[in-house]
Amino acid sequence: MKNLTHQFLEAHIEHELNRFKDEAYKRTIEEEVTAFFEWVKKIKLKEVVTPKQIIGIIRRNVVELPVAGGVTELAGEMSQKVLASSQNKKNSLEDIFARKQYDDIIDKAVGLKTARNDLIHRLVTSSAYSQQISEVLFVGIKEYLLEENIIAKKVPGVSSLIKMGKFAVNKTMHSLEVAIENKVKSYIESNLESTVRRSEKSLINYFDETRIVDTGEELWESIAETKLSEYFSAIDDNDMEDFIVIGYDFWLHFRKTTYFKGIYTELVKYFFKKYGDKELDVILEDIGVTRKMVINELIEIVAPGIEKALSIGYLEERIRARLEDFYLSKKAAALISPEKTTISPKKPPTRKTKKLKIEN
Repeated sequence: MKNLTHQFLEAHIEHELNRFKDEAYKRTIEEEVTAFFEWVKKIKLKEVVTPKQIIGIIRRNVVELPVAGGVTELAGEMSQKVLASSQNKKNSLEDIFARKQYDDIIDKAVGLKTARNDLIHRLVTSSAYSQQISEVLFVGIKEYLLEENIIAKKVPGVSSLIKMGKFAVNKTMHSLEVAIENKVKSYIESNLESTVRRSEKSLINYFDETRIVDTGEELWESIAETKLSEYFSAIDDNDMEDFIVIGYDFWLHFRKTTYFKGIYTELVKYFFKKYGDKELDVILEDIGVTRKMVINELIEIVAPGIEKALSIGYLEERIRARLEDFYLSKKAAALISPEKTTISPKKPPTRKTKKLKIEN
């Protein structure tokens, strides 16, 4: 019996191995993928998975799963490789960014008039812009009044003071400069709001559709042929490492926010609302996944691994481990060589007689 079981086991192992030898696995993959695509024609999305399950997967693997240190380290190393790549000296911006794509962006920017005006308004009404424009106006007015000799030309007596000597002039001009600064600052502060409004109107008028197109054209002509290495030269390894750390810290914070949770929850529910009652093959078709594509990609991915697993005996080892579990079981042994057992009839129970006591 043991010899027969062993023969069945070895024959089955050989049968399974033959499905992978001489590239026979390609036929197996094609058969299984074809069967899968036939199966999904009858199965709806909501029958195999629920929104709650998908949300749970995202929560466990995107939100809660710690990011391994090796991931960030690898990201930093690979980014440095990109910066130092010899390809940067061979390729320019126009080699990786088509002119049509650039023109499409410019055309879209031209059409976003409301967004453009809102951006300008937010810019000019910020405290930083107000501070900068105040500083520019102050320095410009002050230098004009002092360096262009407006004081000497327009204020009576200043010309005579200049003739009195350097000390007297410096002493007098210092007082005048302080007075001018105070007056200029007071004027700018009192007129800042109207100045900002005029600035906003000027910027909106300047960045009209024609100006944006012309500016975009000039910008493209100035940057299109520039090699990528010239752009990357402004960023060193330390800068890139800092960007990686900043991005890493942002992601760790963002993924824990209620906003992110709300977004992926809404997206999952929307997806199920759209596809929950549809068969899986409809979803695959909508996202562009075909049977031929899956077959080709699986063969490309698994071919080296299967050939290696065959050559070192790993595949046979795993097949044997799975099949032995069955063939060496008592159930298999009973099926391969059932034992004939004879059931003997039960003997009738022996009756016990009671002795009668005879009384004299």
